[in-house]
Amino acid sequence: MDNLLKVYCDGELSGKLVFENGEYIFSYETDKNAHFISLTMPVRSKDYIHTKLHPFFEMHLPEGYLLSIIKKHFSKITQTDDFGILQLMTPSIYGRISYERKSQERKEVLTIDRLLHAKEENLFDELVQRFALSSPLSGVQPKVLARIEDKAALRCEDYIVKSWGEDYPQLALNEYYCMEIVKGADIPVADYYISDDEKLFVMKRFDVKEDGSYLGFEDMCVLQAKQRDDKYDGSYEQIVKTIKTFVSPAYKKDALMQFYKMMVINILVQNGDAHLKNFGLLYDGIKVIKLAPAYDVVCTTAYIQNDILALNLMGSKKWWSQKYMLKFAQEACGLSTKEAISCYDLCVESAKKVLGRIEKRVLDEKNSSKKELLSKMAMVLKQTIV
Repeated sequence: MDNLLKVYCDGELSGKLVFENGEYIFSYETDKNAHFISLTMPVRSKDYIHTKLHPFFEMHLPEGYLLSIIKKHFSKITQTDDFGILQLMTPSIYGRISYERKSQERKEVLTIDRLLHAKEENLFDELVQRFALSSPLSGVQPKVLARIEDKAALRCEDYIVKSWGEDYPQLALNEYYCMEIVKGADIPVADYYISDDEKLFVMKRFDVKEDGSYLGFEDMCVLQAKQRDDKYDGSYEQIVKTIKTFVSPAYKKDALMQFYKMMVINILVQNGDAHLKNFGLLYDGIKVIKLAPAYDVVCTTAYIQNDILALNLMGSKKWWSQKYMLKFAQEACGLSTKEAISCYDLCVESAKKVLGRIEKRVLDEKNSSKKELLSKMAMVLKQTIV
């Protein structure tokens, strides 16, 4: 492999990324402002030169479980540094931004019925074998990007399929109930499902428009010019500032209310992994920039009893009470007292409804592992809902 990648925006050549002499150099080869590759990298004649892979390109790299699989598979035959991994993944990166590839063939297809209803003990292992090398997904949780056939709509769509390991038992079930709370609070979410055996949590890719074209997406690491290793470095107030900086004026108030509700729910479910890569912006051109739907919300204290917030909030990583969250809403997010209370109450009401479902299920649950996880989640919610 040579150390050059051609980068395309909406199917047209935008520029080239080169790795030479220990530097990553991106050069635009277009004068069309609409073909910017990142909100933080507008079209210009001057090169973008970094000693590390630019945060936008790094966003496309797999982490954790997927990265270990890929390195194990390829380390003997090619470089598996950041640039090498990006080169390996480019045939599978489809979105507003894509890369030159030798083949335009898409990966094989599954049916949603098999994914959700199959009684196959090792289905996720099969998914890893089939899709791991074509899953440009960040995060440490075992996950793959699978191509799913929608027979009703007569088209194929991408879904993120997540499983779990021994360290975080029943994580799919955990995320499912947390996302139920999120959805109940009128926070935008992509379509999601849990398999019949509750081993897999499945979420539809949310950057695809109805006509099959793509929206732009960038996480907060990219927007704050930080590397992925810095995803726990910062504060939620800085995320608010990023929202205020980039989100279009017409959508800014909704974005701030949405983010505030997301933070309330992270507090209620005690999600200690709400780091910079778990928030992002979605955009359709430079004039329509919104906060992305919520994703990756789990109760981490069900596994790590003394877990804390991923980022600083009001100078601390403690689980703040309603009083202080209302203060955050007003002072950081610019909400009125009435708006802050209304948003908070909506989140609590949603959490109460899901708590009721969890408690009812705990009484009848026969599987000891599921019962233990659900009991811990119920305990957390009863402590935080006041």
